[in-house]
Amino acid sequence: MSQSIAPAGDIRRWRFGIGARLILAFVAIVGLAVGACLVGWLSYERLSGELSRIAEDQMPQLAFASRLSKAGADIGSVTTVLAGAETRAEYNEIRSSYAARLLTLRSLLGESGPKSDATDLLPLAEAIGENLNKIDLAAGKRFTLREAMRSDIDELRWVQADLLEEADPLVDDIRFNIEAETRNGHGAAALAEQQKSEALLTAVSQANLATGLIGRLVNATTQEEIQETNAFLGDSADDLASRIASLENWPDSITVRQLARRILDQSDVSTGIPNRKRSEMIEAAKLSELAAQNGRLVDDLARRIETEVVAIEASAAAAAQRAATAIETGRSLLLAIAILAVLLATAIGFFYVYRNLLARIRLLSAAAGAISSGRPATAIPAAEADELGDLAHALVLFRQTRDELIQSAKLAALGQMAAGIGHELNQPLAALRAHIHSATTLIGRGKGEQAVTNLDKMKGLTGRMADQISHIRRFARRPDAQLRPVDLTAAVRDAFSLLEHRFEEEAVEMQLRLPEDAAVMVMAEPVRLEQVAVNLIGNALDAIKDRPVRRVHATIEQAGADARLIVGDTGSGIAADDVAAVFDPFFTTKPVGTGLGLGLSISYNIVKDFGGEISILETGVHGTQFLVSLKGPQ
Repeated sequence: MSQSIAPAGDIRRWRFGIGARLILAFVAIVGLAVGACLVGWLSYERLSGELSRIAEDQMPQLAFASRLSKAGADIGSVTTVLAGAETRAEYNEIRSSYAARLLTLRSLLGESGPKSDATDLLPLAEAIGENLNKIDLAAGKRFTLREAMRSDIDELRWVQADLLEEADPLVDDIRFNIEAETRNGHGAAALAEQQKSEALLTAVSQANLATGLIGRLVNATTQEEIQETNAFLGDSADDLASRIASLENWPDSITVRQLARRILDQSDVSTGIPNRKRSEMIEAAKLSELAAQNGRLVDDLARRIETEVVAIEASAAAAAQRAATAIETGRSLLLAIAILAVLLATAIGFFYVYRNLLARIRLLSAAAGAISSGRPATAIPAAEADELGDLAHALVLFRQTRDELIQSAKLAALGQMAAGIGHELNQPLAALRAHIHSATTLIGRGKGEQAVTNLDKMKGLTGRMADQISHIRRFARRPDAQLRPVDLTAAVRDAFSLLEHRFEEEAVEMQLRLPEDAAVMVMAEPVRLEQVAVNLIGNALDAIKDRPVRRVHATIEQAGADARLIVGDTGSGIAADDVAAVFDPFFTTKPVGTGLGLGLSISYNIVKDFGGEISILETGVHGTQFLVSLKGPQ
């Protein structure tokens, strides 16, 4: 609530403004909140005892149940893969994980959970541990037998390779002997050599077959496959033994016979690899039975754990139900207070904030936007006795100040344009006076044709003056809002012509790198585009006033369908701290009284309206270059 003093009678008046009204609404809502807090405090006081019991009794039990359930699930997940390990390393890895999880379960059951009957699960966990030790023994024997068989298979492959190497020279010798005996006519000797060759080749082939069958036997997984392979292996071993016996009288075959007997020994059902395979299958069956027994123990443990968890959850649910019943009364009261608060807040928000404050703020915002953008200001709401009324009054003053500032800027621009007009028209007027005097003299002397020539020159000078005035009148005209294709080259040339007198008066070198053969069309509005060029060139002229080398250049480049305008000077550059602020309104580095700091800001907004970009391309001790990128016609 604000206070003002009347000018007459010293009568104190109180203004019930926006602040006082919002404070009143705030107090009402806070009052409801305090009431809700009281109701909640009384309701939750009743809950404190129940919540304490839940925290002291139920929560530890629920935590214990959760840990117990997880421990049981962890053991169950490993049990199914424990007996299926194919290598000792894989089994050791799974067994290590299983033992760690079993140890966790034992430790958890040793804690016995608060007020829990889970201690009777400990013997079951001990039984699972004892079963695991039996599985270790069976798995160890199985992996030992499997590793021994793999070692024997590797040895047999080397024996097989040596057998082939020993048999090849013998076959060549037999072939040579057969050919020699045949040439000498010794048919009986050649036949004997032929029989030795058949016995040797058959022994080698049966040895290869037995080796392959032994490898198949080692990898067999079912009894049917083992029996079938043993049957084939027995036939092959018998044939191999008979072939070895037929080679006993051939001294050169002693090495071949020894290698073949090594393969034959490994084929023996009672002492060789088949016997080890039978032992490995027995241990595998025992391991499967132990794994199944372990699975039953784990399933029993899981059911017992589930029963314990269900009992704990039921106890917790009963406690929660008692707490819910205690909450119901307080919740009903709080709901009533909340509905009342919502109705009050809705009434304040709609009838006062929305229909009064926001409506007036929108009008004030529209008026402020119109004033800042230079458009005709919308109606400013009538001032009321509150803070928005003060803001409306301030906007009226701001609009008046803006209009005065614009008027001052117009007067300054008129002064500069007057100087330009005077400079541009002075020379044609002087030439007109000279031609008029000359024409008068020529007419007096009767030289009418020469006088007509002077009149034609006078006509050309007046046309030039009309073009200058038309150009200035066009520049002063209010721009259009609609964008259309505009020749960028023509706009830059017109801008230079407006400022041509400054180039002559200040002895500034002008460099134009503009396309001569074709127009560079961009999407813009001609007056505002020329205004951007005038602002950039004018700033460049201001930047080189005190420089030894005074040069301003403008370059137009075609970039596909778009175009780029680069305006540069040989000034001292822009300070690093000022680069980020050059496009801000009213920012200027010129001396006081020489500029308002609006040129680059206006140019920035114009280029943005065109859908283009304006930026500092380069700045330094050797000058500054501004880059304007504009879109071409689509």
